[in-house]
Amino acid sequence: MKRPGIQDLGLAVCFVLLAVIAFRPSGVVGGRLREWKAERQVLARYREEGKQTAAGRGSVLGGGDAAPAIFEFSDYLCPFCRSSHETVNGWAASGEARVVLVHVPLSERSADAARAAICAEAEGAFPRMHDYLMTKEDWKTGDADWESIAKAADIPAGTPFARCLDSAATAERLASDAALADRWQITATPTFVSEHARIVGAASETAVEKLLGR
Repeated sequence: MKRPGIQDLGLAVCFVLLAVIAFRPSGVVGGRLREWKAERQVLARYREEGKQTAAGRGSVLGGGDAAPAIFEFSDYLCPFCRSSHETVNGWAASGEARVVLVHVPLSERSADAARAAICAEAEGAFPRMHDYLMTKEDWKTGDADWESIAKAADIPAGTPFARCLDSAATAERLASDAALADRWQITATPTFVSEHARIVGAASETAVEKLLGR
């Protein structure tokens, strides 16, 4: 039997080193395994509480309880969230899915916008306010007049909108959204979660196919 030479041993050592590098947490394979594990954990959370959470929220685009729920963890100043807006609206309008918005504001101005969207829910006007915040620029700089913005978003006059913005209930709702994002290990916006997949990044038709399990 031929004894392994120095060259053979060198190759074996190289293969072992490559495997160690690939499978360590920062390596290619290790990183993918970490991502796969994180996705499995998110999908498990969806199965545990997704249905109940979706049923109790007013921040929903699209109708019909029978339609699969896709959760979107979003921030109103996030460029990829804003660029995804029309695509996400298309998902909801198709009737194939309802999109459940979860607010993950990454700045104080984003938090102000999230509070305005939450307060629009009580008037059944969440989709209009959400669309305004995702497509308009006037609220992003300076001192935003949220009551004027509400009127521009066609929220009925004479509502308790202004009081709602600073209410304890609205603060609790934002905290609840943050807790949901933590439990589901959401670390970036937008992130879309369904019973079939977790997609991080801008919305696309390829993404919705995965989210609907096709």
